[in-house]
Amino acid sequence: MKEIKQGRILVTSVGGDIGQSVIQCLLDTEYADHLCGCDLDPYAAGRAYLKKFAVAPAVSDKKAYGDFIIKIIHEQNIKFILPLNEREIAYFIEENERFKALGIKVLILNKDISNVFFDKYETIRFLNAKGFATPTTYLAEDYSGQLRFPMILKSRCACGGKGMVQVKDQEELDFYIKKIPDCIVQEMVGDFHDEYTVGVFSDGKAVHSIAFQRYLGYGSMTKFARLVEDRSLSLLAEKIAKSCELVGPLNIQLRRKPEGFLPFEINPRISSTVYFRDRFGFKDVKWWLDIYHGKTINYFPKFKSGIAVRTVGGVFFDTKESNLQKQ
Repeated sequence: MKEIKQGRILVTSVGGDIGQSVIQCLLDTEYADHLCGCDLDPYAAGRAYLKKFAVAPAVSDKKAYGDFIIKIIHEQNIKFILPLNEREIAYFIEENERFKALGIKVLILNKDISNVFFDKYETIRFLNAKGFATPTTYLAEDYSGQLRFPMILKSRCACGGKGMVQVKDQEELDFYIKKIPDCIVQEMVGDFHDEYTVGVFSDGKAVHSIAFQRYLGYGSMTKFARLVEDRSLSLLAEKIAKSCELVGPLNIQLRRKPEGFLPFEINPRISSTVYFRDRFGFKDVKWWLDIYHGKTINYFPKFKSGIAVRTVGGVFFDTKESNLQKQ
C-alpha cells in the first residue's frame, strides 16, 4: 500500500450526487484518510465529509483548470484523480499523457470506450455491430416516421437524463426536434416498470455485475431500486464488458421486453447508483483503486434481495469560516 501512504486521491465535482456518493463509499475504507475534493461551488455538499477541499475553476477554461489541477497535485501530493462529470472526464482523456508523465493515475476508461459510450447514437451502433439487440434508433435527420408513438427523443451527448423527452404525437415530435439539437429518435420499450440498471466492473480478467430494477425520481436520478438476480442480465453485462475490453466500471441501462433485455445507454463512468451498489457489497469505486495497488478483486454479494431508496438531506457550513479551500 505504498502509494496510499505517499499520495492523496483527488475526487472532482464533490457537490454533485455522484461525488457525494463516491466519498461516502470510500469513508469506511483504507482510502478515507487520503481523500481530497474539489468543486466549482465553495459550499459543495461533499466538502462536509472531507478534510481537504479546494475550489476549482470551470473546466471550460482549460488553461485555468489545468493550472489548478497541477497546483493541487503539488500542494496535496495527489497520486490518483477520479473525475466524475462528463466535461472533466473529457478533459482528462485528452490530457491523460500529461498526467501520466507526472506519475498521476487518472481513473478513466480508455478514450475509445468513452468516446463511443458518451454518444448515445454511437452506443447503439457499437452494440448492434457486436450483435446485441437494442431499441430501434434513428438520427433525427434520418427519421421519417418509422416508429409508432409514443417514442423517446433525446440529445446524443447529454448526461443524466437531460435533454430527453417522451413524445406522444407528431406535433410534439416536430416541436422537440427543433428544440433539442443533435438528437436521436428511439423506440419506446415497455413502461416505467421495465427499466433496469446494471453496474459492471472488470479488472481486465474477471467481470462482476449487480442489477437493479429502478424507478426514477428527483429529476432523472434513481429514486427506488430493487435488487434483481437474473442470469440473463449478468451474462449480457459480461458480454458487453468483454466486447469493449473493459478495465474499470460501466453502467448499463436497459428496458425489458418479453423476449429479453435491451440495452439503450451505457455510461462509461461511475453512475448515480454507486452508493446503492456499495451498500449491497458491490464496491466498484474501491475496486478501481484496488487494482492499481495490486489487489485481487473478490465480489461476494451481501444479499439475495433488497430495496434501496434515495434520501434527501443536507449539510451545514459555518459562514464565518475564512479558509474555504481548507488546504
